[in-house]
Amino acid sequence: MKSSTAIGIVLALLALPCSAADGNGGAKSQGPDSDVKVVSMLRRTADSGNAEALRQLGFRYYHGDGVAQDNAKAVALFEKAAAAGDTESASNLGKMYEHGMGVLQDDGRATEWYRRAAEMGEPQSQFTLSVMYYKGQGVPQDRVEAAKWWNIAIARGGKHAEQIRGMVESAVAKLTQEEIAEGKRRSAEWLNVHQDMK
Repeated sequence: MKSSTAIGIVLALLALPCSAADGNGGAKSQGPDSDVKVVSMLRRTADSGNAEALRQLGFRYYHGDGVAQDNAKAVALFEKAAAAGDTESASNLGKMYEHGMGVLQDDGRATEWYRRAAEMGEPQSQFTLSVMYYKGQGVPQDRVEAAKWWNIAIARGGKHAEQIRGMVESAVAKLTQEEIAEGKRRSAEWLNVHQDMK
C-alpha cells in the first residue's frame, strides 16, 4: 500500500466518530462539515482501491450519511471492496441481494455472496448460508451442507455461536444420524484446511 493511501485511510478512519463494530458500519456523522471532509477522504482513498475505504463509503451510501442515500451505489462499492478481499462487503452483498436493496431480489446471487464471505471465515455468513441450504433458498435443499456450515459457524465459539446455538439444536433434531455425521465430517474437513480461521 502506498504511504499516501495509508495516510488517507488513517485520516478517514480517525475522522469517523465511531467504529465499524457499532452495528452501523461506523458511519455516523458529527455534522455537515465533518461529513464533507470524511466523504472526500474516503473517496480519495477508495479511488486507490482500498477495500476498507470502499466498504466505509458503501455504508455511507447505504445509510445516506453525508451523501444522498443510494443502495445501488452502495452495492457497486461493496462489490469493489469484496473483489479486493473484504469479507464484510461480501456479506453485505448477500444481504442486499437477499432483500432486494439496490438490486433485484435474487436468492441465488445472495447465496453466492454469502458463500464467498463464509469461505473467508465470516461466521454470520456461515450461519446464513446454512439456513439457505436448510430451506433450499437460492440453492437446492441440502441438509448435510447446512449442517456443515452451521457446525463451522459454531466452531469459532463466542457470542455469535451462543446466539445461534438454540436454532442449530432445533434444526439438528430434524436431521437423520447419517446427515448429522456427514455434516460433522464435512465441517471438520473444512476447519482442518482453514485452521487459521478457527
